[in-house]
Amino acid sequence: MDALHLTTAHNSTDTRIFDKEAKSLVEAGFDIEIVAHDTSDEPQDGVEFQSLGTAKSRTDRWTSIRDVARIAQNADAGIYHFHDPELIPVGVYLSYATDGAVVYDAHEDYGHIVPMRDWVPSWAEYALSKGIPIAESISARRFDAVVAVSDWIGKPFHDVTDTVETIHNFPQTTSMPSVDGTIETTAECTLCFVGGLVDVRGIHQMLDLLRYLVADGVDAELWALGSWKPDADRDAAIEFIKTHSLEERVTFPGYLTYEEMFRWLASADVGLALLDVEHYEGGIPTKFFEYLYAGLPVVTTPVDAASQFLPAEYKYVVPQGDTEAAAEAVRRALDREHDQETIQRIVEEQYSWEQEAEKLIALYEDLLE
Repeated sequence: MDALHLTTAHNSTDTRIFDKEAKSLVEAGFDIEIVAHDTSDEPQDGVEFQSLGTAKSRTDRWTSIRDVARIAQNADAGIYHFHDPELIPVGVYLSYATDGAVVYDAHEDYGHIVPMRDWVPSWAEYALSKGIPIAESISARRFDAVVAVSDWIGKPFHDVTDTVETIHNFPQTTSMPSVDGTIETTAECTLCFVGGLVDVRGIHQMLDLLRYLVADGVDAELWALGSWKPDADRDAAIEFIKTHSLEERVTFPGYLTYEEMFRWLASADVGLALLDVEHYEGGIPTKFFEYLYAGLPVVTTPVDAASQFLPAEYKYVVPQGDTEAAAEAVRRALDREHDQETIQRIVEEQYSWEQEAEKLIALYEDLLE
């Protein structure tokens, strides 16, 4: 086997791990397998799976870490590519116990975001926010490469290892059969969001924006594409929707495949990214590029990535928490013509996953020499 991808925190068909990395590597001729919870019994698109069973809680995830180490050691893989900070001890163990190369895929700046996780006890926030970066830094010396989703996340690793590759979560473009909108809308203005339905990603701000627009006479609806995170966020959202009689104006399609997601996006009018600015400091939300590729203008809070990547003519930046400003930005976006083909071309030429995949493939070729 060329490479074994390991995760206890992500879905087995996670977009970055499966749709982008694993499938691109298989297409390039590598033999790839994913170890995760709740996996398919059959290969998908040439990718094999090994299941860790069902994880109904974080405790289930953490107790399966020993199983990950055992499965990985027995796999005799050329590369062990792991995706979660909780698997750092496994990565270190594999660097000693096997002849395979070990790759750490850093999806987020964990030291930065840990204090913002609702499930982290207040007494543990400081220790984890300091301890995870220290563990990453010390352990990275044992790894053959670190893959980071942004330069911001990858920067600290340059001090401890020579092989740090930034591989952005840009959208797949050439593999998309079409982004024609085929989802029926029920309002004159359709707002759309893709991502985890959680407060820091703006679910409550989006609902308040919808309330404001409807109260101001705008025939609007909201499509929120993704899975709920904390139950408290879901309960608060449902209560808000009922209180303001928005039941007929909000749609939650749930988790969608990559192709299905683009059908919904391409049918909408405006993409929303009302993100928590502190939480997304240094982050590059993939949704920006997915919105652009679907031909949508983007209404966003002033996160760093908005200024770095979004073309000026397609972004509308509003202060965090300012519903009135967000509503005015939606109106301006609707009043302006946005050419879908032009926006798609920008993504294809500058921000496509296909370009990022070439970097990952080159890294694998070097590690397997």
